[in-house]
Amino acid sequence: MQSQDWSRSDERLLQAVEQKEADKVSALIVKKNLCPTKLDTEGKSA
Repeated sequence: MQSQDWSRSDERLLQAVEQKEADKVSALIVKKNLCPTKLDTEGKSA
C-alpha cells in the first residue's frame, strides 16, 4: 500500500480527531483544504 503525501497539517488533523476536538477538525479541513480520508504511512486516516 502506498501512502499519499502526508503533511504537518494532516498530522494535526489526525491528532484533533484522536482528541475529539470537533471544532479544530472542522477548522483544519476548511482552512487547510484537507482530505479526512487521506492515509498516513500506517494506513490510518482522520
